[in-house]
Amino acid sequence: MLVLVTEDDEEYAEVIAEILRRESHEVVIAGSVNGALRFVEQKTPDLAVLDVMLPDGSGHDVARELRRRQPELPILFLSSLDRASDRIAAFDAGADDYVGKPFHPSEFVARVRALARRSAGELPVRRPQGVAVYGLVFDESNGAAYLDGTNLGCTPLEFDVLRELAAVPGQVLSHSYLNDRVWGYASMTDGTLLKGHISAIRRKMRDAGATEDMVRTVHGVGYSLVPREPDDEAAAVESPTALGAGSAAEAADADAAPRRRASGS
Repeated sequence: MLVLVTEDDEEYAEVIAEILRRESHEVVIAGSVNGALRFVEQKTPDLAVLDVMLPDGSGHDVARELRRRQPELPILFLSSLDRASDRIAAFDAGADDYVGKPFHPSEFVARVRALARRSAGELPVRRPQGVAVYGLVFDESNGAAYLDGTNLGCTPLEFDVLRELAAVPGQVLSHSYLNDRVWGYASMTDGTLLKGHISAIRRKMRDAGATEDMVRTVHGVGYSLVPREPDDEAAAVESPTALGAGSAAEAADADAAPRRRASGS
C-alpha cells in the first residue's frame, strides 16, 4: 500500500515512515502542502497520514484536495493539536481518523490497519437497499447519502455512520457498536472520533434543509436516528381545529351576539 505522509518535522516523519515500512507499506514523505499536492498530481496514494500545521498552509487543505480527487481515500490526521475542536475541524475537512501526538505506535498501526481493511472492503456492513428512511436515501453505487433529494456530500466514514443509524431507525446504537461496525474495533476510548463525524453529519443535514437534529444523542449510551417533527405552520393548517383569520373573526362575532342581545344593545 502506498502511503503519503505529510509532516514537516523530518525526524518525526522518518519515525512514522519506519513504522509503516515495518508493516510492508511503501511510504512517500512530503514536508509541505505544495509538496503533497505535487505528489498526488503524479501518483495516487492508497492512504494519507497528515499533520495539521505545515509551513505553507494546513493539512486541512491537503485533505480537501485529496477528498476532491479521491473520494474513497482513507485519510488519517496525526497532530499535536488534540482538542475536540481540532479533531472536529479535521473531520470537516475530510478526515476518517485522528490520532494525537505523542502517539503509541501500536495504536497508530491498529488504526492504519482498520482504514486499510475498510478501503479494501473487508469490513461487513448492513445495507438499507436504497430504501428511504425519514427522507434519507443511500446510493451504494457512489457512496452518496441524500436528504429530500439533496446530496449531503458525506465522506465515506460519515456515509457508513449514517447508514448504520438508518438501518435501525429509532433505535439507539451504542458508541462501541458504531465503532466496531464502522472502524472495525469496539475498544476505542477516544469518544471525539465518533463525535466529530456525528457533528459533521448534523451540519451537512442542516445545510440540506433539516431544521433540527435528526441524529439524537442519548447521553452515556450512543446515538439514534429520529424523524423530524412536523412543521408547526403546516400542522396548524392541517389541524381540523385550526381557524383561518376570517373564521376566527366570524366565531368571535357569533359569540358576542348573545351578549349584546342580553344587554339590550
